[in-house]
Amino acid sequence: MNAKQIALPLLSVLGLANVAARAEEAPISTAYAARVDPAAFSDRASDSRKLGVTASPATVRLITPGVDKFSIYNLIGPPHFDEGITRRWNYVLLFPTEPGGTERLRCRMEIRFGRDRKDGYNVTVSEVVWQDQACADRVAAAD
Repeated sequence: MNAKQIALPLLSVLGLANVAARAEEAPISTAYAARVDPAAFSDRASDSRKLGVTASPATVRLITPGVDKFSIYNLIGPPHFDEGITRRWNYVLLFPTEPGGTERLRCRMEIRFGRDRKDGYNVTVSEVVWQDQACADRVAAAD
């Protein structure tokens, strides 16, 4: 069974029909497209106190250009920095360092949105930016 045969039914069950439809249209790419830019993140003291959410790197890997905002809510929830109607959402994600372990890798991720002029009001992911290379590598290596 290949990755596409596993991913499409899972996306449909999670209520991510838009992501599943795009996955059917395009072949699944093994390359994860994300950028690392530590300067894009603020360095306020309050930012380090954000608790974040534990997430699977494989789930986060589904957030790619073209995914809509509503699908992100289903995958990892609302943004963690009180962002409402903005073009950027920031998250604190905690990735397990080993299966069954209690240690977590703390990662900052920013999702940037754009709107396709042909598509009207549908706002979708245009770019994913990570604060640390280790976090981007963890998601890129996920199956």
